[in-house]
Amino acid sequence: MTAPRSLRAILSAHLNDRASSWSIGGYGAIAEFHWLPDDDPAGAADTLQVVTRAGALQLQLREDIVPHAYLSLSQHPDRWLQGFALCLPWRRARRAARTVLTELGPDHDAMRKQDRRGVLFDLGLGLSHVEACVRSDSPALSKALRAGCGRSLLDAGNRLMDVIKKANPHRVFMSQLGRVEVYQAIAAAGQKPAAPLGPHTHVIPRLLLKQRPGADDDAPAYHRACAYLYPRHPLMDSLGRRKPYDCDAHAHFTALMERWGGRSFMTERQRAMHAMRNREDASHYRAPADSRSRRALRIAIRELAQALGEDDVIDAWRRRFDRTTAPKHPHLVH
Repeated sequence: MTAPRSLRAILSAHLNDRASSWSIGGYGAIAEFHWLPDDDPAGAADTLQVVTRAGALQLQLREDIVPHAYLSLSQHPDRWLQGFALCLPWRRARRAARTVLTELGPDHDAMRKQDRRGVLFDLGLGLSHVEACVRSDSPALSKALRAGCGRSLLDAGNRLMDVIKKANPHRVFMSQLGRVEVYQAIAAAGQKPAAPLGPHTHVIPRLLLKQRPGADDDAPAYHRACAYLYPRHPLMDSLGRRKPYDCDAHAHFTALMERWGGRSFMTERQRAMHAMRNREDASHYRAPADSRSRRALRIAIRELAQALGEDDVIDAWRRRFDRTTAPKHPHLVH
């Protein structure tokens, strides 16, 4: 099966843009692919895969793929988050959803030939649409992992996660639409920054135990996001640090939203922007009833504040419809 040519061209262009980043994962466990400044990639973007010394990314597109551009609220009152999700109907997105550590055998699909003898172990994190694995070429680590098979890594008293962190195996996250491989070492406890530059993973047991479904914004109803693209953001760099407003990046992502954004979200976003541009009184504006459209209203206020600059009208809309208290934690960047 093949994806639309226009989608393939967009993804290929972003694979060549080092300001874009990618991920595969779910709530509590995610593998991210970011470029390092000195990366010398192998492979070509037109094949929708790239391999670097720190990690690799491969996309596998299908005819039933559903692209979905989305915006969501940042915890900072002057920002928003954005992403472009590659989705499938939830039944077709489903993977094995194992809940115990399981040996899968040699990784014949590894993106580098030298890694294909490494043995994959599914961590058994219970994600319905992602298999979060480690790949071992160490006899000692493989022996320890085999001894732990059949148990949940999330069980109280299971110390195998500490063994994995110390051994630093490759991490391999797979969905129905691709894989991310991470070759870099796992960040040590207390390390600053908490994640290394470039490709890395996050596995957070306390979040996995909550069994929370995907975000409301990142997929259409009855679909699951199987891979994510994060294009250049107009306000933040790839590390989430604030930068001067980039109107070209904003226009680029708005074009993706207009083509592949949710209909109700875009309708409310456009309605709110039209009202603010016409200097309408915020007290006369009827806020939407559903939560997704209310988020669209709040994000529209933030977008116009950046695009047009702060003024009395936008300030009145913010006071009426959007929270204005910045997060207290100094390292909270999103």
